[in-house]
Amino acid sequence: MKAAIRSRALVAGAAFVLLALLAGCSTPPDKIILLPDPEGKVGAVIVHSATGEQTINKAYAGVDVTSSGAIETTMDSQAAVQTRYAEVLAARPPRPVTFTIFFLFDSATDLAPESAATVKQLKAVLATWPAPEVLVVGHTDLAGSQEWDDKLSLRRAQTVAAFLVKEGIPARQIEAAGRGKREPLVPTADGVPNRMNRRTVITIQ
Repeated sequence: MKAAIRSRALVAGAAFVLLALLAGCSTPPDKIILLPDPEGKVGAVIVHSATGEQTINKAYAGVDVTSSGAIETTMDSQAAVQTRYAEVLAARPPRPVTFTIFFLFDSATDLAPESAATVKQLKAVLATWPAPEVLVVGHTDLAGSQEWDDKLSLRRAQTVAAFLVKEGIPARQIEAAGRGKREPLVPTADGVPNRMNRRTVITIQ
């Protein structure tokens, strides 16, 4: 009897779930443990079985689901979980990381001076990230027309994507898109330039 789970984010930072089944415990009961995110925030998970459901919403709370579908709640300490499931925890992929690179006005190739440090940080992360999948989304300020800004934002994303390929990331692992002026970081009236909105957001996961 396998448990079905679905998460419900109660705070920023959705629930992390540790399935003890993945640690080699291939016989019932299945064990599901809720982990906090790196900032200590906890979401919630609803566990369903053939006989009922149980919500867990505290760090290191868990449930055991028996072969008959019965759900039993448990509570572990951080130290106990880290010791018991060290191999599983070590095998988790890194959490997604986001970087923002800013561009000069009306340019798809010239970076703002403050972006140099961000590029350096980005390169350091890519050097140690196993098989990264990268989403690159370009944005503009509200100074241009919708048509122009759509093209400009995509070119900004493509500039960053080309840089990532040069850094050794296979092109098939990079998705580039442009959002034009639809999602300004700093809301302004249409036609108003703003340096914070001329950006590309890179998410590595």
